[in-house]
Amino acid sequence: MKYFLSVFFFFLSVWIQAQVNVTVECPRVVRVGEPFQLDVKVNAQSSAPEFPEMPTFKIVRNMGMQQGYRSYFSGNKTVSSVTVTYSYAIQASREGTHEIPPVEVTVDRKKYQSAPVQVQVIAGTSPGQPAQQGQAPPQQESATAKPDNPQVKTDHRDIFVSVIPSRTKIYQGEHITATLKLFSKVNISSINHLKPPNFEGFYKQELETPPLRSLEPENVNGEMYRTGVLQQVILFPQKSGTLTISPCSMEVGVPQRVQTRSYSLFDDLLGGMVQTIPREVKSHAVAVTVMPLPEGKPASFTNGVGQLKMDVSVNKTEMKANDPVTLKVVISGSGNIKFVDAPRINFPPDFDPFDPKINTSLNATATAGSKTFEYLIIPRHGGTYKLPSIEFSYFDPQARQYKTVHSEEYILTVEKGDEQPGTTVISGVTREDVKFLGKDIRYIKPSDMALYRSGDHFFGTWGFCLWYILPLLTFSFIVYFRRKYIRKYADAALVKNRRASRYAARRLKQARACMNSGQQAKMYEELSRALWGYLSDKLNIPIAELSKENGKLAMQQHQVDDASADEFIGVIDDCEFARYAPSKEVADMKTLYDRAVDVINKMQKAMNNSQFPISNT
Repeated sequence: MKYFLSVFFFFLSVWIQAQVNVTVECPRVVRVGEPFQLDVKVNAQSSAPEFPEMPTFKIVRNMGMQQGYRSYFSGNKTVSSVTVTYSYAIQASREGTHEIPPVEVTVDRKKYQSAPVQVQVIAGTSPGQPAQQGQAPPQQESATAKPDNPQVKTDHRDIFVSVIPSRTKIYQGEHITATLKLFSKVNISSINHLKPPNFEGFYKQELETPPLRSLEPENVNGEMYRTGVLQQVILFPQKSGTLTISPCSMEVGVPQRVQTRSYSLFDDLLGGMVQTIPREVKSHAVAVTVMPLPEGKPASFTNGVGQLKMDVSVNKTEMKANDPVTLKVVISGSGNIKFVDAPRINFPPDFDPFDPKINTSLNATATAGSKTFEYLIIPRHGGTYKLPSIEFSYFDPQARQYKTVHSEEYILTVEKGDEQPGTTVISGVTREDVKFLGKDIRYIKPSDMALYRSGDHFFGTWGFCLWYILPLLTFSFIVYFRRKYIRKYADAALVKNRRASRYAARRLKQARACMNSGQQAKMYEELSRALWGYLSDKLNIPIAELSKENGKLAMQQHQVDDASADEFIGVIDDCEFARYAPSKEVADMKTLYDRAVDVINKMQKAMNNSQFPISNT
């Protein structure tokens, strides 16, 4: 086997070596009348290249030949390869995009040709124009020719930086790519103090950009520049209107030759000393027009913009009562996946759904991927239930219209489960039945009727007068104390923020008392109220409007790190699961209590650097 592999790799290396490749390398953008270098590379010993007729290009000088050798092991054999490079100085005679035709060489009496090369020729410098100090030499880098970019304003400067958006007119929620690019006609030795734009009004996702090590030639509106990408970001506009990308600034070092004070013979030979001169460059502001989404949004629209789809699945359709069922809703495609909210789901009345667990998976540019909403639902009674079709709507900016997709319906068969200890189940009564109780029978009032003696009148008595005076006095006192209370607690957000830890401590004391007395359900209830109440007061969000998603977003806006926010939400999930799910595999009460105190302590320190008044000891 070893011998067979050695023979195989030997013949493979011989076959690869036998493939003769002829390549031509030269700049893709050149100036009229300025010589540039063209290299013809052959991976074998060959004759000198033969150039066909080139009306636009002229060979100015033959710069000679170079040979390079390389040896490597293939199995038990040593394989050698050679690369022969023929260099020429070429000059273009007129503007336009022209083709260097295939160059031909002879290897072992066989003819081989290179592929044709496209070269863009732009206008040269005027004959009387002096070269600027620090001017870059004629470009010899191999780079792809790029068309004129009308978004780049050169202002005929020799060095500048520009923010180039991929588009300047988009819909809200649609993304664009912003490229921070450096343009220069002179040599640059260093780049310092880069201050990128703040991208106000956009959600920013930075792309991985390799370090800038060299500049490539590029034709910018008819002028030759050497360019390099400094940074690239993906931007999602968060509001409609005209958003302005602020200018960016940076400092570049430009090497220049200077004469020394004392004249020396070496100054004539070496041209004087080279000194780096710092120059500050600044970009122009860029305006991006963000159009609002069209009117007529469907009721099932949840902020999705792009080309999206929805997949829905359940892990089982037959189960027993009180057995958990997992429903997964996956939104995938390209667009603002990160900002898509969960679709609205109408669960059967006898099902208890928990808040979904959300998992987002995006590509490196954050413009495509998937977002999964995983619901844990628990059927409480036996029977056959229909999980209705889920509707999801999104806006397609390419079609400029809203699109709606539907999932299939699921029939869930629930068998009667084992009765839980301490739970009373009324046979034959479900939530649907409870809705209709008391509608068919009017009950007879069993209490005595109040009868009054004929001729007795309340009008004109002292009681009648007090009946009018007392409400006025009461109303006056209420208005007085209400105004006093408003003046005292004018800043409601600050008051709620201050009382958050005190109210949470009170709830935790009650939870600890329930834990010590063995009241498990009551303990989890008080613990959940403490966490939700603290989050509501601290973030100034009403309980009715508070959810895990907007709670986490608000924590991030208050400079709370993602790990602490996820830990806080995780304790709430464990507490609610232990409270509602009839499972024996719930967290230990003491462990859950300690975790709750710990996450509130972390939140307190992160938001105002103060200590929570309750410890877990």
